[in-house]
Amino acid sequence: MAVHHLLRRGISGGSPINPLRGLFLVSQELGRRPARSAAAGDAAAELRSAREDVKQLLKDKSCHPILVRLGWHDAGTYDKNISEWPKCGGANGSLRFEIELKHAANAGLVNALKLIQTIKDKYAGVTYADLFQLASATAIEEAGGPKIPMIYERVDVSAPEQCPPEGRLPAAGPPSPAEHLREVFYRMGLNDKEIVALSGAHTLGRSRPERSGWGKPETKYTKNGPGAPGGQSWTSQWLKFDNSYFKDVKEQRDEDLLVLPTDAVLFEDPAFKIYAEKYAEDQDTFFEDYAEAHAKLSNLGSKFDPPKGVSLD
Repeated sequence: MAVHHLLRRGISGGSPINPLRGLFLVSQELGRRPARSAAAGDAAAELRSAREDVKQLLKDKSCHPILVRLGWHDAGTYDKNISEWPKCGGANGSLRFEIELKHAANAGLVNALKLIQTIKDKYAGVTYADLFQLASATAIEEAGGPKIPMIYERVDVSAPEQCPPEGRLPAAGPPSPAEHLREVFYRMGLNDKEIVALSGAHTLGRSRPERSGWGKPETKYTKNGPGAPGGQSWTSQWLKFDNSYFKDVKEQRDEDLLVLPTDAVLFEDPAFKIYAEKYAEDQDTFFEDYAEAHAKLSNLGSKFDPPKGVSLD
């Protein structure tokens, strides 16, 4: 991302990806989830079990960053100026379709789909939209971040024709970084504080030049993994969620740590800087604001059934 990996280049393909055809089999009834007999309580139990499986996946694969990115990229296409669902985009499971996977920002996310598909197969009543957001929030929490106040029971879109157009996700190095971030995130209905808080998720993960065109092939922090080695991270402990991103971007003293134009501008733009300085000094405030912003992002464009959703806690 310009905010947590919303910034990858495209991948090739047709419709849908043949080796992963099972990823794209969904209900043909527009706006409805596959039929099931579970009541709301059973649905919550199924989601809780899926969450435990996500936790185990995180332990086994150290895949926190890409799961965060998966949830963010499904939600981050939302346009508050479009009232009709699902044309408005947002967290509706559309990212499972190849036409959206090959958008410029989504290179490599097919790997995230592969990782969680066994969980989706196990819990057929859990929608893709819910699983993407469940995995994202759980990854933040399991990396040491704040608990995200999530609700579930999102409805999936049913066909690739319902995917949003390309170009709704942030770029890494736009000519005017502050203007670009505001254009993209204001369109989602997010404000300056939320832009900066969400940027803090760059404390997790790495940028890979073969996908994004940004970063080094490897650094002293990434050459040995965990997971696939390589890439350039924003922080030295890139599987730990804390406020070190803001400290490192502010200092810019370690050439092995990545600072994108959209990172640096957080301490250059006067309005952004107020929050960036605060988060660099106060991790508790960052965690509080981040949790609220992440939850808001995860609900953008979501259609819930039941309408108020279901909480797991």
